Amino acid sequence: MSPGAGEDSALGKVIVTCAITGGASPAGNAYLPKTPAEQVISAVEAFNAGASVIHIHGRNPESGMPDHDARFIADAVAPVKQQCPGVIINVSTGGSAKRYDGDHLFEKSPKESVAGRVAVIADLAKSPETKPDLASFNAGSPVIDIYSRSQKDWLLKFVMVHTFNDMAYMAEVMRDSGVKPEFECYDVGMISNVLTLKELGYVTGPLYFQCVMGVMGCIPATPDNLLHMVRQVPSEYPWSVCAVGAAEYPMVNMGLILGGNVRVGFEDNIYVGPGVRARSNAEMVEKAVRMAKELGREIASPAEAREILGLPG
Repeated sequence: MSPGAGEDSALGKVIVTCAITGGASPAGNAYLPKTPAEQVISAVEAFNAGASVIHIHGRNPESGMPDHDARFIADAVAPVKQQCPGVIINVSTGGSAKRYDGDHLFEKSPKESVAGRVAVIADLAKSPETKPDLASFNAGSPVIDIYSRSQKDWLLKFVMVHTFNDMAYMAEVMRDSGVKPEFECYDVGMISNVLTLKELGYVTGPLYFQCVMGVMGCIPATPDNLLHMVRQVPSEYPWSVCAVGAAEYPMVNMGLILGGNVRVGFEDNIYVGPGVRARSNAEMVEKAVRMAKELGREIASPAEAREILGLPG
């Protein structure tokens, strides 16, 4: 059972997160918001559809490509905060997939290093207009590959490297910035990593876990695997689930049944149904909202989501 359960539902209200773009979203998706201005429009639509949390990656306004630059992230965050009262902003620290791939694991890339990727959080936190509420915290070193069966080639091949020392540093930057980590757990062991960081005093509760499923090289998206992951999360802490591709909605459904929170959006998936391309992030949020209501789960408002996550109002 998730914390924050209301009297009207044994499973409590559900927080819907929309990940409007990713660090490696397919450039061929005509509906993907590719600039900060387009991200604002998409985020506002998703918020109005029922998403309390908007997850943002940096996009270069000139090239339309991923770019983990605090200036570009701020250009999206500030208008979204202004136009969406109470919205919870979650900024990525995952970078833009231009780092540490399988051929260049040890090359130096200052912007895409751990220090460079988390530095945007400290920069954004300097102003209340751009300060995020949450920041993604990758709780380990996932292999994140994308393979094209039609092209018979790897479209993406990299390892997101985080030692415990790296994670301790990220935790300190987020703590000093007043930004809550959202722990992205691509496998069961990453939940253990977070609990170890808590035991060592680098992070404090209430913790918030995102179970990331179906990424090649990480835990497969199955009901049994999600149930196993959730059983590793201490019962007093809220959790959410997201999954890539066709696994997104089955895992959303399973997460809702188990009392968790859910994430949808173009970062994870481009379809709203079998063979049906989503035309907007809002369309995917609307589907998640419908699914939740069919199962008797009410949607958490931004204020209710803040209470569940232990965020200031």
